[in-house]
Amino acid sequence: MRFEAIENPKSLFLKIAYWFTKRQYGKVMSPLKVIYARKPELLSFAMKIAKFEAKQNSLSPELRLFIKVVAATNNGCSFCQDIALAHAVKDKIGTEKFVALIEKNAEKMSAFSEKERAVLAALNEYNEQKRVSDESFAALRKFFNETEIIEILALNAFEQFYNALTIPLEIHSDGLQKLAEIRT
Repeated sequence: MRFEAIENPKSLFLKIAYWFTKRQYGKVMSPLKVIYARKPELLSFAMKIAKFEAKQNSLSPELRLFIKVVAATNNGCSFCQDIALAHAVKDKIGTEKFVALIEKNAEKMSAFSEKERAVLAALNEYNEQKRVSDESFAALRKFFNETEIIEILALNAFEQFYNALTIPLEIHSDGLQKLAEIRT
């Protein structure tokens, strides 16, 4: 990490956040100690994103994690991959598909549904070209309504935001997936 972790924050808000994440994940996450401890307003913003992801989104939990793993993998964010896998373990979704994405295992990726492949193609095109072809957009429309497509794109954008903070600060995996496996 490029900045030293702040282990003992001064504000009550951050102390509560540290306690909550330690309770939820088994440890205080590095982004909390490195980023949000220095700029708590960003934590408030991240909490709003988390609320949208969990409660104001009509996509299945598995598809939401799929989108996050695709974006994190495209960007090379090992922390974001790790936390997504921890959520997959915790929510009993399973990690096989997500690991196939991370490892770019073509053999296992062939087991993805046509719907998942449509999302993967659109997000990969966006990552590589900063646009989505008419063909890929038509494939999305085959499986999703307009609101769901907006939700897919928003989740991808939110993950891009997280990746843009963690990658330059060299925040890597916290071992959250392993902790989740131990705790379940």
